[in-house]
Amino acid sequence: MTGPGKDFPILAKEIYGKRLVYLDNAATSQKPNSVIDTISDFYRSDNSNIHRGVHYLSEVSSERYEEAREKVSSFIGADEPAEVTFTAGTTDSINQVARSLEPVLRGNEVLITGVEHHSDIVPWQLAGARLRAIPMDEGCDLLTDSIEITDRTKLIAVSHASNVLGSVNPVREVTRIAKEHDIPVLVDAAQSIQHIPIDVKDIGCDFLAFSGHKMYAATGIGVLYTSERFSEIMPARGGGGMVDKVTLEGTTYLKPPLRYEAGTPHIAGAISIGAAIDYMQGIGMDKIRRDEHEVYSYARERLLETDGVTVYGNTGQMCGSISFNLENIHHYDTGMILDKMGIAVRTGHHCAQPLMRTLGIEGTVRASFALYNTKDDADALIDGIGKVRMMYS
Repeated sequence: MTGPGKDFPILAKEIYGKRLVYLDNAATSQKPNSVIDTISDFYRSDNSNIHRGVHYLSEVSSERYEEAREKVSSFIGADEPAEVTFTAGTTDSINQVARSLEPVLRGNEVLITGVEHHSDIVPWQLAGARLRAIPMDEGCDLLTDSIEITDRTKLIAVSHASNVLGSVNPVREVTRIAKEHDIPVLVDAAQSIQHIPIDVKDIGCDFLAFSGHKMYAATGIGVLYTSERFSEIMPARGGGGMVDKVTLEGTTYLKPPLRYEAGTPHIAGAISIGAAIDYMQGIGMDKIRRDEHEVYSYARERLLETDGVTVYGNTGQMCGSISFNLENIHHYDTGMILDKMGIAVRTGHHCAQPLMRTLGIEGTVRASFALYNTKDDADALIDGIGKVRMMYS
């Protein structure tokens, strides 16, 4: 194996005697040796709880943890590391915002898009908010001119890229409109952080959420960026490590970001995000975007050219995921047969049931790409689809 793929040991694995073609990156990405080694090295050499400890290992672990925070801050263009909170993932990040803003959201409205993951739907409902979707056209492109903000609109929550379609939403335009009405914006970057260079100041969002495991880092770790104007909202969780003074009568909290990180965090996970950022920056985000776009566009065009295949979504910018169905063949059956050929794809509604209802379908086959995928992988997918169709002919 050549190119970046050589850095990912799992890609040398055979599935049912076939070369692994891993096209389920929107669910989770594989990990390069440098990230695997970083996690192993931490547990082998530096493992200790962070902050407050006065002994050597605690100080080293704390330093590595905070270095990871600094890397994330720089990677997303934040003003300072204090704007970066480590969470358990994108879902956890969004839930923390929903819980912190619940007094404002309850009984009011959150604007979302019609392509949102359930993680950007359910937390707002749990906070007591009413949801309204920004209109989109038949290709699932947002109609930003149709954004309607009312007195009850208290937040706009929008995915940067759809986990189903790969459509990239115009988040800068959304935040521009929101600022005209002094409405905060949360951007779910779970499906874009690994594909597109991101600058939170350029986007203009107040919150940005993403997961480590989709950007070549560990599972169970994520990030919540919070802009300065929301830097001291009420914590969503309480416990050790986030307090200044505790009495039976009341508690005061530390300054951000520690006030939002109650309990022992996923220390190795945070450090793994730092290692993943080092890996991606070693390649260059612009190069990653160009190389992925070439493979992604090639795969999409080949699918569009294939008889009996319906491809969903068509917007001005797309990345990562491609959803499709084969005529008269259930998406689950397609995925199961492709698996026997060593091709890993995802099937189902992809935690986006409202979008499936809009499209008038129950689910899709989803092929999703990462920096290690090649045109050979796309060809293998097309060949596999041909074999599936032959079996049902």
